[in-house]
Amino acid sequence: MNRSRTLILAAAVAAFLIGFFPQWMIGRGVREDLRQTRLELRISRVEGQMGAALTEASRSNYERSRQLMTQVFADLEQLRGQVPAAQQKEMDAILAQRDEIVTLLARAAPVSGQRLMLIYARYHAATAPNPAPAGG
Repeated sequence: MNRSRTLILAAAVAAFLIGFFPQWMIGRGVREDLRQTRLELRISRVEGQMGAALTEASRSNYERSRQLMTQVFADLEQLRGQVPAAQQKEMDAILAQRDEIVTLLARAAPVSGQRLMLIYARYHAATAPNPAPAGG
């Protein structure tokens, strides 16, 4: 009787592990996908804010553009540690322009719109997903 209980218990544990391990692996993969998706969302939101700042500057609404870019720079600071080294390098180059850009916008300098356009293009090039190779 004791031996049959042990076998039943061992079979139950084995069945549990056989069902648990694949689900655990799937859950682990889903968590990584979720983390990556959240990162991509944050990257896209920063790009959207840059676009809004660029639009405001082109409409000569420099104060609103300055506010948006101040938030962009703060978000880039948080984001830069979560991206690959190549993207981090580009973000550092953009962050190096922070004081100059904010000052230009505070002074309502028309050249600030052109500078924002360059920053936007640089950020977009650095964070855009790689296109699939042609001719598949």
